[in-house]
Amino acid sequence: MKITYGMIVVDGMPFIKHQLKLIYDYAHEIIICEGGDNTWNKINGYRKSTDGTIEFIKSFSDPLNKIKLIQKNWNNKNEMCHEYSKKATGDIIWHIDIDEFVDPKHIPFIKKQFNNKRNQILSIPNFIIWGDTDTIVEIKNKNSWITNWFSFERIFRRCPGKYIHHIPERGYYDPKSNRVLPAPTVGPQIFKSAGIFTYHFSYVLPQSVKTKLKYYNNRIPGCIKKDWYENIFSKFKENKNEWIKNDFNVQPLSDNSAGYCKQRLRPLDHKLPEFLAELEKELMQ
Repeated sequence: MKITYGMIVVDGMPFIKHQLKLIYDYAHEIIICEGGDNTWNKINGYRKSTDGTIEFIKSFSDPLNKIKLIQKNWNNKNEMCHEYSKKATGDIIWHIDIDEFVDPKHIPFIKKQFNNKRNQILSIPNFIIWGDTDTIVEIKNKNSWITNWFSFERIFRRCPGKYIHHIPERGYYDPKSNRVLPAPTVGPQIFKSAGIFTYHFSYVLPQSVKTKLKYYNNRIPGCIKKDWYENIFSKFKENKNEWIKNDFNVQPLSDNSAGYCKQRLRPLDHKLPEFLAELEKELMQ
């Protein structure tokens, strides 16, 4: 089964360097939608990558012409996902964030799940990496703490005429009915049992964290705690051991925001897989 990787990105360095190297040989095609959306652009002006992302994509060795770069001023992230969906020609569409990584050795197992004709969507559990490369986030769900708390729908059987939807619902978008349609989903337990996880470096690089917070606060004004970056994230290194010991709450969302729940830090209980060694070395420089 052929895989179309769909990416949406703005300022994706250094993650995109490692991502493209990892997935290129397994890809039928890689469709990259680059640029900011109106959540950002209406307030801050048109945004495109300024960190070398565009230059890296254009210079990346692509002997089989797998990479398609699409640049414009997007209305929203869903429009970006719809665009790569329209152009996809693979059997599978894999929406992959620039900063989340799955070991390529698991791709045969992942593709095998589509041998069952009923399966439409796959959802792989995430480790959310926070602060450095050996610390993760857990969330409080009632009386339990959950480590692999994100298990987003990311991998789809291509359905002609339907598009991948990203925010707030993940699934197949039907342009005729203007609805996101339910579909049979596999995971995350089957992937946990097989030792397959996504490693998501969403809170590691200071500049990307600042940009992420600004984006979501533009999208939903007041959803981020005031001065959270200065009071929490920027003080991680000096407080790491104490915070882990005392279950300090590192949730950036304000208490009245939708989706708020307590978050604490915990050591990752294993070393990062070998396929992430080069990325880890670069992040910790």
